[in-house]
Amino acid sequence: MACNYCGADEYEIIQKYTRFEKNNVLQCKNCGLVYLELKQGKNDIESFYKTDYRKDTSMPVQSPQEHFKDNVTRLDAENRITFISRNEDIKNKSILEIGSGSGSLLVKLKEYGATTVEGIELGLDYSNYSSKLGFNIHTKPIETLNFKEKYDIIVSFHTLEHLYDPMTGVNAINKALKKGGCFLGEVPNQHDWRIQIFNNEIIKRLHYDPNHYYYYSPKTLTNYLTTCGFHNIKLETVERYNSIRQLRSVLCTQTNKENIDTVLKNHIFPKDEKDDTRLPNINDKIETKFNRIFGNAVNSEMMGNCLRWVACK
Repeated sequence: MACNYCGADEYEIIQKYTRFEKNNVLQCKNCGLVYLELKQGKNDIESFYKTDYRKDTSMPVQSPQEHFKDNVTRLDAENRITFISRNEDIKNKSILEIGSGSGSLLVKLKEYGATTVEGIELGLDYSNYSSKLGFNIHTKPIETLNFKEKYDIIVSFHTLEHLYDPMTGVNAINKALKKGGCFLGEVPNQHDWRIQIFNNEIIKRLHYDPNHYYYYSPKTLTNYLTTCGFHNIKLETVERYNSIRQLRSVLCTQTNKENIDTVLKNHIFPKDEKDDTRLPNINDKIETKFNRIFGNAVNSEMMGNCLRWVACK
């Protein structure tokens, strides 16, 4: 399977499981890009995202309304609007979000003064829900929409890893931006401290999601952005989840082949919000302080669990 970025067909297998599925994770020996050994074609994948992705039992299944009201969704929208507004003036801008889901970030962008706010969301239930919130939602991949210099800002949070052909997708994003426009977003970080430091099967299987076709590091993400015509690229990492709980889990959890699936399910489907490794405990001052210190430390080494970028056309 040839590398999407450099076209080389020499790779090594670095992992043989993605969460609950046996599947090879490959790393290009030439450029270092990490990607799944895909068994489906482009049309099959697009059809999956239109009707079945939000019903995938490898993650919590939520209706669009449940997703919109979910605590993780709410916190993500607040953190993302802070990140966007810190780097770009939103007021009176035309903005497109790729992978707009149930519309929580679209609402924030409108609240912050954007004049035009649109989304791309392939999932039909979710696109219908956010359309009813008053937004224009496109239901086709950006490379098929033929946008040319239409938007001031394009944002994409946890979407690039789902693209079948990221080279074509990022090129289409560049074309859709006005001259001087800005592309911002976030993806899971392949240089996540948990992956780089600990040889832990549960951590690896949690990281390698069967619906993430590409895993970007600071280097490989910069390669894509630069090749597709972006410049003034700024990168940072962020601890999106609860650092202290995850560190405690890595250091203290005893695992073996018999209980890996059970522990994974406890991480992905927490029975109680108090046990949710995804959510910082804002009521615990010590934990909050630790998360902030830890997040700053891993960001200095670009090892936070999510990788953010700002790039100009």
